[in-house]
Amino acid sequence: MDWKKFELGYRLDIGCLFDQLVEIEAYKEAALNLLLPPEWKTQLDRLNRIRVVHGTTALEGNPLSTAEVGNQLAAIDKPVEDIKTRITKEQRQIRNAGIAQNWIRKRFAPGSAPLDLNDIFRMHEMITIQSDQDHNIPGRFRTFEVHVGSPELGGVHYGAPAKKLNGLMDQFIVFVNSKKIAAQHPVVRALLAHFFLVTIHPFGDGNGRVSRLVEAGILFQGGYNVHGFYGLSNYFYLNKDRYMTLLEESRRGTPFEVTAFIRFGVEGFAFELKGINNFIKTKLNRVVYQNMLIGAFNQRVGERRRLLNQREYNLLHFLITESEPSDPFSDSPSRKITLTELGKSKFIKAAYANFTPRTFARELERLKELGFITLNRDQEAGGMVLELDFEAISKY
Repeated sequence: MDWKKFELGYRLDIGCLFDQLVEIEAYKEAALNLLLPPEWKTQLDRLNRIRVVHGTTALEGNPLSTAEVGNQLAAIDKPVEDIKTRITKEQRQIRNAGIAQNWIRKRFAPGSAPLDLNDIFRMHEMITIQSDQDHNIPGRFRTFEVHVGSPELGGVHYGAPAKKLNGLMDQFIVFVNSKKIAAQHPVVRALLAHFFLVTIHPFGDGNGRVSRLVEAGILFQGGYNVHGFYGLSNYFYLNKDRYMTLLEESRRGTPFEVTAFIRFGVEGFAFELKGINNFIKTKLNRVVYQNMLIGAFNQRVGERRRLLNQREYNLLHFLITESEPSDPFSDSPSRKITLTELGKSKFIKAAYANFTPRTFARELERLKELGFITLNRDQEAGGMVLELDFEAISKY
């Protein structure tokens, strides 16, 4: 890149983003129109924070699992004296990212002041303090030249010359807050800010994490964190090679051709919002299914017979929790359970202790015929698998 000719200019075919932007607005409105129980909101926020922190740190090489990320985020609120053991650099990175998330939530509430340079310094200090201090001063521009990337992922990018950083970052703030950029859809504006900040690469370390925080802040100001903290970091991590390649490819000429990168990010945010709606739908389906079961259990089909007997009702009630998707944001409304797995569960062993396996099989078949469950052979699972059938909600 010729930094002598650098300008914050770009080419963007906004028309090709229309369908995804409409989809984003639809998902946003669907989520906004739902009043969630406090425990759902808490769970959704916690899961999203874990996904975002894991994504943004894993992109920079942090090896900690989502489970460990959750543990480290939970430790943020503990008093320092309660933390007995020393923490590693990787654990500190996770905690720093969580602390920065909390700050973003407060600083960039809808209606808050525009992004300024002090905000960017603050973000950088928060995410790199006590963790990324080799060739990096938290909250300060670098004083040396850097290059990032690889030939395999689009090429090698040389950050702006250190002596130009003050002027370029002043231009960046003016650019992000300009009427032209403010008029863009908030998701597009957030991605443009991300692209240009990580292109300038003003810090010794943490540039990607700061860029994604700026992105998250703009989305917060735009009202796009409807039920908890979420952003694009998780999507970028799941598609890491494409993310890195599109960043590099977008820098190959000036003005920068950013359409492919912005489209990738817009598709990613639609994907994330769809996941939020899947989470809510899965929860609602189970609540309504549970209420339907109560009605079905109380429904008489004969003088001495209910639609569901007590064992069948108890089994379906057990399956509501047991069949929750392993990924609560996935399209799948129900986890597939093999009959072998189900037969080994403590619940089934206790519920059918005084009955033959034939009774268990007969009641499963009856529940299938009534439409409460599905039973299908699954070659990948190696046998018959069971799922809840939420179509039963409309039948009973």
